[in-house]
Amino acid sequence: MYRRRFLFLIAAVFLFGLTWYWKISQNPLQQILHICLRPPEEVEDLIRIKEVVTVPPKTELQEKIDAMYDKIEKNLIPNVTFKNFNTTSSGKHSKVSLVDSQKKYCIGEDFVVRIDMFDHLGNRKTYGGDFIRPRLFSQELGAAASGIVKDFNNGSYHVYFPLYWAGNVKVHILLFHPSEGVAALWRARHSSLGVIGFEGKFEKSGKDAVSKCGFEIDREEGKEICEYKDDLYEEAYYCYKVQDFPCESLRDMRGYELGVSYLTKEEKEMFQRNNIAVEIPPTFDAVSVTTCGETKEAPKPQCKSGMNSPLPSGHFYDNIWNPVYCNMTLYKTDDDFTRCLQGKKLFLIGDSTLRQFIMHFTGGIKIAKYFRYHGSGWSEWHKALEAINLEKDMYISYKRHGFPLEHPPFYYFKEDMYTSRQIDQLAGGKDTIIMITMGQHFRHFPIKVFIKRAFNIRRAVERLFIRSPDTKVVIKSENTRETFSPVEMQGDLHGYHQYLVLREVFQGINVGFVDTWDMTVAAGSVVVHPSGHTFQSILSMAFSFACQ
Repeated sequence: MYRRRFLFLIAAVFLFGLTWYWKISQNPLQQILHICLRPPEEVEDLIRIKEVVTVPPKTELQEKIDAMYDKIEKNLIPNVTFKNFNTTSSGKHSKVSLVDSQKKYCIGEDFVVRIDMFDHLGNRKTYGGDFIRPRLFSQELGAAASGIVKDFNNGSYHVYFPLYWAGNVKVHILLFHPSEGVAALWRARHSSLGVIGFEGKFEKSGKDAVSKCGFEIDREEGKEICEYKDDLYEEAYYCYKVQDFPCESLRDMRGYELGVSYLTKEEKEMFQRNNIAVEIPPTFDAVSVTTCGETKEAPKPQCKSGMNSPLPSGHFYDNIWNPVYCNMTLYKTDDDFTRCLQGKKLFLIGDSTLRQFIMHFTGGIKIAKYFRYHGSGWSEWHKALEAINLEKDMYISYKRHGFPLEHPPFYYFKEDMYTSRQIDQLAGGKDTIIMITMGQHFRHFPIKVFIKRAFNIRRAVERLFIRSPDTKVVIKSENTRETFSPVEMQGDLHGYHQYLVLREVFQGINVGFVDTWDMTVAAGSVVVHPSGHTFQSILSMAFSFACQ
């Protein structure tokens, strides 16, 4: 009897297990049978779809790009939600006050001010993340410096100004964008592939045709895509192929405004001209700074490659830039630059802010003459330029940094190469100077485009130093520009993030770093092509690295 019960129990467990196994395996089995019974062409489609969604492992470069992106997002982008304009930070309603007001302020000390942020209704802000631009200046002395902002994330900030000179100093602090605007612009910047579109012109046997191009383009039924890929740098852009025109026939390119916005109608109120770069009124007048006792400044070395640039990196005095970590040589006259460049080859690679250099040499102090170019000023600014001085054995060239370039008319595109490719093609040597800048034409796109380009340039410079370690390389950061520039396309918030990327990428490498951002903030410059003493100091700083 017990034996029967035992056998019955075993049979029951066996049937239960068989039923459970059939249930869990039925769906996969059905899928296998379903695939096996499909027509061959449908099976091929399924395999192709699986291949498309398979994500390849990240390369070392991609991992670096993602890490830099995450660092910016974590440390600089506030996690705030826009509610309405009245609850955003207001420059006019906020205030700047002294921290630990003193009877005497001494050179060498830090001058600290406090910022308390209020919204447009007069309510105190309880969180941080505002984009603030601080400046300390003495107009009568031609003196100015930027400051370091510490965010307490509760609506209050401290700004630290090192005191470099004696005299009356004034504080000038701008609320460039409220924290809600910073978050909105970051989201807008990464909501698309950019706010600039591109068209490529294909030419063949005297005929031409135009097609859409870009960093990425959608695959459309019946349209072939031309891929222009550089595997070494993991860079690529694409164009729709034109019928009867080979991909190799792409000749010209133009970049134009798409006229799109990724800001909401309500958010746009934050970026009306009168709400950008609003001065936060101080509650005190000018402060008098004096020399207290004997202050002996430690001797500084001459500026040379490989030096790390601190923040602030220097200050203006008598309208001349004074870096805090080295002695800059003033380059002003034609003789100054001729002594530096005689017997040298100077390669300028970047955008129009570096084109200013060759314009100065040919049209300003006139130490070289163009050949194969008959324009002047900013006419045909997109063209590559070459200038020589046969008597002094001097060669100067300017070339664009390569795709992308914002230029509405079509321009000859085939001579464009990525900066890293241009560096790889140069022999280098003790008589070679390479100056590089980029930024203004990258503000239109997600920041990962810029980060990738920065890392690629560093890698190319490292390769250059292996074969020609005595080559002089100077990195010029981008500078501030007009406050009325369209914020989604050219706004200084995008430029500031890119500036910080460039600073970090070129740490610990034997290049000269010209902190043009810090210089133009200190100078209060709001033009994309700085002029006067600001431009003169930028030149002097660059050639102090290049010619020592």
